[in-house]
Amino acid sequence: MEDASSILIPAAVGALLGVAFAFFARWSERYPQAGSRRALAYGLIATAALYVGLSFASDNPKAWFGIEMTGFAIFGSFALLGLVGSPWWLAIGFALHPLWHLQFHYLGTGAEFAPTWFTLGLTGFDLAVAAYVVYAVLRDADPALQRKARRPAILDQDDEPQSPLTRNERRAAKKPR
Repeated sequence: MEDASSILIPAAVGALLGVAFAFFARWSERYPQAGSRRALAYGLIATAALYVGLSFASDNPKAWFGIEMTGFAIFGSFALLGLVGSPWWLAIGFALHPLWHLQFHYLGTGAEFAPTWFTLGLTGFDLAVAAYVVYAVLRDADPALQRKARRPAILDQDDEPQSPLTRNERRAAKKPR
């Protein structure tokens, strides 16, 4: 059994790096091509990809590569859903990712090739970023993490609400007949 300092120190360092990454993601929102939602999604993909790289250090790289690619697909899906849909998918992805590494790489057989400090540090990182996403969504602290408001319905002359035109309807209206 490990002592508390060998668990808390890597987790605290990882959490500090997670806070720094959250600040970086928030700062990157100033640039239109790389908003904070995109930076957070890429961060979730990168944290999942780290274990794919570590799988080659195992005794059975083919089996572990398959396991890690499964995790990559799962958390990559959370990142993609968070990028195009609700930011809550990013929060869920970052909150569930520690369960993956703790199950497979701290308590499971992946502990043979994944360093303990790395697994605990990445756990702290993921939890800190998940806490940031939850805070930013609930407090409206990051505009890029807010769901886009629906456009109001177009009002006709009779003040009856109509649904907005689709892209194909707008194209058809522009074409000369």
